Amino acid sequence: MRVITVLLCVCALSCSTPKERIPTHSVTATSGHSILFIGDMMFEWAVKDTMQRYGTDYPLKKIKPFLHSFDFVMANLESPLTHARKTHPYQKYIFKASPDIAYILYDAGITAVTLANNHMLDYGVQGLLDTIASLSTAQVLYAGAGTNATTASLPVIYTLGQSRIAVLCYTQIYAKDMVAHNNPGINYFEMNKAKEDIQKYRFCDRVIINIHWGNEYFYYPSSKQIDVAHALIDAGADAIIGHHPHVYQGIEIYKNKPIVYSLGNFLFGSVHEGINDNIACALYMSQKGKIIKMHVYAIKGIHNDGMIQPEVLEGHLAARIFEHILEVSKPLGMIFTRRATTHHNYLEFIFR
Repeated sequence: MRVITVLLCVCALSCSTPKERIPTHSVTATSGHSILFIGDMMFEWAVKDTMQRYGTDYPLKKIKPFLHSFDFVMANLESPLTHARKTHPYQKYIFKASPDIAYILYDAGITAVTLANNHMLDYGVQGLLDTIASLSTAQVLYAGAGTNATTASLPVIYTLGQSRIAVLCYTQIYAKDMVAHNNPGINYFEMNKAKEDIQKYRFCDRVIINIHWGNEYFYYPSSKQIDVAHALIDAGADAIIGHHPHVYQGIEIYKNKPIVYSLGNFLFGSVHEGINDNIACALYMSQKGKIIKMHVYAIKGIHNDGMIQPEVLEGHLAARIFEHILEVSKPLGMIFTRRATTHHNYLEFIFR
């Protein structure tokens, strides 16, 4: 893998709400740039059934304009994109999708994905290499896995106007034989390594940690996660975005920097009683690269009909999620809960 820097057009989209930012509307000026993080994506189970019934573009069709309204969008991809048949021997659940899905991601407005998770080697090394190849062909950036430890540890580096962001991707959930050393594999989390990485990429205006961690179906991070998050911010990280629990968790503002412990799912085929609606997190940056505000969006994750199609929730449906987010964030301190304001379809926090 190589570090890829992409130059965006100077006329970027403005930092208003998604309802106002549908790409068909004419926007002539911008006060900054927007980056959006979304949760777990896989293309098995009910997602696969949905695509077979309605077409491969159906699951992301409704939310596509929302995704396209941001300058940079990053997801956690938990389906290897491969036709390989040999599976990992110790995985309880095995996921994969056709390599053509990479084009669906690109068309939907997903700029980059993290591959640092416990499913990226569900179909072994071949599955990982096929995934990397298909993403590269479709021009979707990736980080968190590679052909060896060096390439697996490289971040996504992205240029927004005159600013650059580096997104470092790690996983704490893995089997030992999944890890990249002199072999293809994923980028595992180790504190000293992460601290060194943060300093290595401090030439970028913002360094963001994207990490796969935590306990499934828990709305609260563990004390160990909180300690790790604080240590990463102390080491120079500007934001931390987490996933893996399949439900959202509380949000913390630590030293005026956001820690989103879990986004929950984004496009996931489970339909059992543990599945809930989810969140997406947008960070808005000034022209000089400073994070000036954060929006939290409620994303539909409960699909009673089994047909999977996420969308941005609004009104009382969104308000219910926002109230719960504020409630589960209280144990993490009062900065976020006291200063966040609720709008029609997003929760807003402005950094001072």
